[in-house]
Amino acid sequence: MAAPELVRPDAGTRRLRLRRSWVRAGFTALFVVAFALGVWGFARYRTDPDFAWGTTAWDVVYYSVQLFVLGAEATNDGGDLPWQLQAARFLAPVATGYAVFEAVRSLFADQFVLVRTRRMRGHAVVVGRTPAADVIAEALAARGALVVRTAAGSEEALRDAGISGAAVLYACEAEDDEPGTNVLTVAVASRVDRDPDLPVLRLNAHVRDPELALALQARHLSHPQPGVDFFTLDELVARALARRDIDVARGDAPHVAVTGHGVFGRALVVALARLRHVEIASGGEPLTVTLVGPGAREAARALRARWPAVRAACRLVPVTTFADVRSVGTPDRVYVCHDDDGEALREALRDSDLWRATDGPVVLRLNRLAGLDALFGVHDGAILDDLDGRLDIVRPGPLLRRATAPGALVHDDVYDLMAVSAHLTYLRNQRSRGVEWGSSPAMVPWTELSADLRAANRAQVRAIPDRLRQMGCTVAPARGTEHGRIPEPVVDARAVDEHDRWTAEKEAAGWTYGPVRDDARRVHPDLRPWSELSEADREKDRAAIRAIPVILADFGLHVVPLDGDAGWEADGEPVPDPRGVVRGWRMFGRGRSEPAGEA
Repeated sequence: MAAPELVRPDAGTRRLRLRRSWVRAGFTALFVVAFALGVWGFARYRTDPDFAWGTTAWDVVYYSVQLFVLGAEATNDGGDLPWQLQAARFLAPVATGYAVFEAVRSLFADQFVLVRTRRMRGHAVVVGRTPAADVIAEALAARGALVVRTAAGSEEALRDAGISGAAVLYACEAEDDEPGTNVLTVAVASRVDRDPDLPVLRLNAHVRDPELALALQARHLSHPQPGVDFFTLDELVARALARRDIDVARGDAPHVAVTGHGVFGRALVVALARLRHVEIASGGEPLTVTLVGPGAREAARALRARWPAVRAACRLVPVTTFADVRSVGTPDRVYVCHDDDGEALREALRDSDLWRATDGPVVLRLNRLAGLDALFGVHDGAILDDLDGRLDIVRPGPLLRRATAPGALVHDDVYDLMAVSAHLTYLRNQRSRGVEWGSSPAMVPWTELSADLRAANRAQVRAIPDRLRQMGCTVAPARGTEHGRIPEPVVDARAVDEHDRWTAEKEAAGWTYGPVRDDARRVHPDLRPWSELSEADREKDRAAIRAIPVILADFGLHVVPLDGDAGWEADGEPVPDPRGVVRGWRMFGRGRSEPAGEA
């Protein structure tokens, strides 16, 4: 089996190659100098009266070659040799030793790499030789991670790649015939023995079909052990592009146009809608998204049906051609998002109505043809017009290098994203009650939230699988526009559990009870048993339970009771009128609507 490929961060690779090139050049020069000194020395030595060997020019050359194998008969007796020959008889064996070393290193190169990679710690492993794997590996290396690439996801290949000491795995093999190939790789990696002192291995499986990825994510979110993420590269790139263009999504009256309504185009609309959510919470105008193309109306309907963020933060306007866009308004930016590079390139370069639809940039996302960006512009080597500087060609690799994820990751996992959604839900609830921005440490956008409060949000969403299990529920991809409402008796029961979890988390972090909150001294008035809390304080925990369907709906998921005919128990006691509770639960799973954005 071929050894895995080691990909170093950019700067490290350049230094390593520079050092090796100078070493090899130096030893090449050593060979030449040793041979030349040998010829020179023997040419002088053969004139000595005591010289008893052949004296022709060929003899001199032959003796000089023998120096490299420690067998030059003419020097075996030592004595008063010319300085040139004395130097050559020592330099030649050194050159020979290096040659032997290089030969052995080349012969056993794969074995050396295997020994090294198996003992590595804290690196990233990327499985596959696909465009997705290339993009992920490039982005990881650019972010400073040491990356080991391997073609297969078998147990032996992963062991050779040092999976036992790795920090993160990205499984990105081709899925043409086997949609579950990368999921199987993750399953194999999860069973590898690891040093208990190492952090938990972060597992990421690329799933090209977004619906399958969502279904897999739903099954994982019902599982109490986090650490696996199922992602689609187009969705990762769309989130990264939305973050890059965050100023557009946060403007006073933002307007964008999107053509191409496949996986990438829809993911970009959802990502922009989530960014716009914060402005909506503070009274801002919705983001106007003009969807352009023959499938625009169907795309708008699907986006509204699946994603609450789109319903709450976007005004979707479908039009047939770019000639109709000006009737809606002048977009700040046009995004050409066709999944096929050729189709995207054709539309961006030949549709003059597209160019005239906006005074801002025309953003063109390219994958396989991304190298064409160097051909546009007015710089040396450019051969194509870039619409007077307005054509903005973006590539997945550079976008993912801008990732905000910590460590050896190029994307935030689902729990990190859900934590942002949980905080946003909290902000909407507080704003609806009249709470002012900045009135407490939590009443700020996620980017301004303290590390402690971010960690609290992450802990809250990581407890969702436990809450679902306690309620006898699971999650599944949403089919309609509903996220529903958890029955209040169930909310009360689970709010007690949520308060106990929050209390344990705070106490573990060094917080204590005090009548007045003091973040500097880590004192909190809610650190007491549920029975001693006021109704207003209990409502905070109830709100966290009510928010579960809302948070999951933001990711295209909804809660499903596993046994719709069973009664519900609250705090160990039967719920009054369990049939009514079950009926209400069925409604939330199947058909009752709530206003967009209601928590």
